[in-house]
Amino acid sequence: MYTGLPMYLSKSAFFTQRVLLRSLLLLLFSLLMGGCGGGGSKSNSLIDASTSSHVASATTSITGIASSSASSASLTSNSSVVPITLSGLVTYDFVPHTAAGLDYAKAESRPGRGLFIELLDENNVVLATTSTNGNGEYSVNAPSNKRVKIRVKAQLLKTESPSWNFKVTDNTSNNGLYSMVGSLVVADESTVIRNLHAPSGWTGTGYTETRVAAPFAILDTIYTGIERLISTGDTSNFPPLELRWSIKNKPAGDNLENGEIGTSFFNGDAIYILGDANNDTDEYDQHVILHEWGHYIESSFSRSDNIGGDHGFEDRLDIRVAMSEGFANAFSAMMLEDSVYRDSSGDQQRDNYTNDVSRKNHQYRGWYSEASVQSVIYNFYASDSNKTARNFTDIFQVITSDNYVNSDALISIYVFSEQLRNLLPAHASLFNNLLLEQNIEITNQFGAGESNSGGDVRSLPVYKSIESSLVTACSTNTIGAYNKLMNSQFILIDVKTPGIYQFQVNESGSDSGNSDPDLYLYRNGTLIDSAEGASIDQESLSESLLMGTYVLEVVDARIRDIEETNEITACFNVQMQ
Repeated sequence: MYTGLPMYLSKSAFFTQRVLLRSLLLLLFSLLMGGCGGGGSKSNSLIDASTSSHVASATTSITGIASSSASSASLTSNSSVVPITLSGLVTYDFVPHTAAGLDYAKAESRPGRGLFIELLDENNVVLATTSTNGNGEYSVNAPSNKRVKIRVKAQLLKTESPSWNFKVTDNTSNNGLYSMVGSLVVADESTVIRNLHAPSGWTGTGYTETRVAAPFAILDTIYTGIERLISTGDTSNFPPLELRWSIKNKPAGDNLENGEIGTSFFNGDAIYILGDANNDTDEYDQHVILHEWGHYIESSFSRSDNIGGDHGFEDRLDIRVAMSEGFANAFSAMMLEDSVYRDSSGDQQRDNYTNDVSRKNHQYRGWYSEASVQSVIYNFYASDSNKTARNFTDIFQVITSDNYVNSDALISIYVFSEQLRNLLPAHASLFNNLLLEQNIEITNQFGAGESNSGGDVRSLPVYKSIESSLVTACSTNTIGAYNKLMNSQFILIDVKTPGIYQFQVNESGSDSGNSDPDLYLYRNGTLIDSAEGASIDQESLSESLLMGTYVLEVVDARIRDIEETNEITACFNVQMQ
């Protein structure tokens, strides 16, 4: 029995594993802990700088912008006082990628879109709220001649449908919400323009000032994704999500509160993002952020059966992992309209790993390859052959369809392919050709008749049938541990008569040492029962089953252990009674 299963859905380990730990730059960021209510609430922001002091995360200007076109928010207190409209532009430093990593010399000021704005008085009481528009502009009514200031939260908040609430928080400081705050001014005709800018903190050779821009850069990448999904016509509300970033977040260890997050990843509840300068930072790595947000989209609107763990573009993977990671890579490329996946790291963020997700030629091509999955999906998206090029609507329609979400099979490229052909028959020929280019058979959701074994003939058929009284399933780590091809094998169970069924597994053939078979029983991708006993060479599971299709996963627990260095292969006889 193995219980320490890593369930993180992370950026490519092919990249993260090559990163060496370097010196750590610790510059504590401005942190806001809650507080968006009215009378009496106190701000816990660590910064509130004036224009003249130049010591803050926020700089406030009273020149350089025309009147804002953002809608004005209502005054929430002192309604008897004649209001005056304050408006302005919120911007942040964005640092682009080049062949030599992040290029700070080419940093540009970008609008902070959709950001939540609060008008505060001198006691940090919230007087009014609004949000910036798509140009980073805002306007808000303030009581005239009252001392006020503008606070910009690292939050995208929209309450009407489709609604969303995305926040960037600091996992190393009790998940506090980041913000930047402008200086106090008397609200009158001379102070009606209040611009705020979030600087990167880079001063030529390093981050020697507070990295204010990072949370806003992360959110603006998410805003791009929101826009693309809304363009599909979907009006579903987005479940709330925190994106947890810190300058302490580094690719090491296993302590989230201390910043030892290992890699940027989505764990089903939040997205954790690397920020360790001169080691690995991801706040400007838009593909990385949208890759993880793609996992969130799968979880929120579609379905993923991904078991997580390390993965790389040239790995031969568990069918579930290949699909989810390949989709997430293609998703980030589609959202950004940029097929080249980019991830910076290293001293001064000068290392730049790239991979073109549209590339068709890979070392391993097949249903077990995230590189193949991303190539098929992205190239379908980009093609103008008998379809509208770069239209994400079709793909979103497939992954949100009832038959996809409720598929009897585990989610894979086969499920995606079958549903695309059913929903978009006019595009079937185009898609089938892309599959064949990646050595993937044109077949049903279970991959019936697949001939590409990935180098191990025991991997076929993709789903073994237990219609006979006995079937053999093998589990091996010869390709890699935990989530690689042939770690697990899947058995298709078609229950025609409801009742209690017994599954018995015993090791067969040559002795592989003390094997420890584990069983996992799924219905529509949901785990309904498991057997993880410690008995040597055998396992059993008994379950009352309704009529329908089930999938039984068989795996040797030793294979799931990523610390296991010995090559292990164990084959089992599986019986159903």
